[in-house]
Amino acid sequence: IIKEITNYKENNFTPNSYLKDVMRPYQIEAFKWLKVLNKYNLGGVLADDMGLGKTLQALALLQKAKEVDGPQPTLVIAPTTVVFNWEAEIQKFTPGLSCLKIAGADRKTLFKEIPNYDIIITSYALVRRDIAKLKKSNFRYVILDESQNIKNAISQTAQAVKELNSDHKLALSGTPIENKLEELWSVFDFLMPGFLFNVAEFNYRYVTPIMERQDKTVEKRLKLQIFPFILRRMKRDVAKDLPDKVENMAYCELTDEQR
Repeated sequence: IIKEITNYKENNFTPNSYLKDVMRPYQIEAFKWLKVLNKYNLGGVLADDMGLGKTLQALALLQKAKEVDGPQPTLVIAPTTVVFNWEAEIQKFTPGLSCLKIAGADRKTLFKEIPNYDIIITSYALVRRDIAKLKKSNFRYVILDESQNIKNAISQTAQAVKELNSDHKLALSGTPIENKLEELWSVFDFLMPGFLFNVAEFNYRYVTPIMERQDKTVEKRLKLQIFPFILRRMKRDVAKDLPDKVENMAYCELTDEQR
């Protein structure tokens, strides 16, 4: 397991032929990493910089899973403002994956349709209200987009997503830690409960020594523990794989009131 996770770039996992042609080299590397975690039933945080294609990389994983293991629904939980982006990316890159958006006042009729779709999309705002219905399904993946939304472990949202049933779990976030180390604990408590101990033990082992005593040895130990399960690339790291910058100038006439 250690060898495969450490050398994930060298494995033979490949996206389907269409996606292989459109994905950039660093995105294919992320796909390989995700497949290794999947193989060993491990969770992870895909923490690439914003704009590097976390959604596409996750969709490549789901497309491959359907091809190899057959159909099974996946639940994607995202902020309301990016739900439309998931729909657009699915239509663009993986049109073979069917998609059901659970939203709106009349959504109560949609839950029985979950087994008939590949990807179910809902929002953090709704998962709190709908958890009793959603936890009746067993999903292939539960994917948290912008997983910093569960950074507060005692929030209703964090507690709700941890009740969901799935074979695998994945978190997507450009900012896995915004303010406090405890936020990292909450995400891993979703991904792999117990991996970072309970919250009191985590505070004793890591938070107090690192935050109060600036203990670099303990900080290094924490980094070593979580390193295999967080994949983070900054734009500068993958600049050679990115297309040339395109600048479009757009002029907009202001109305009298705006002026």
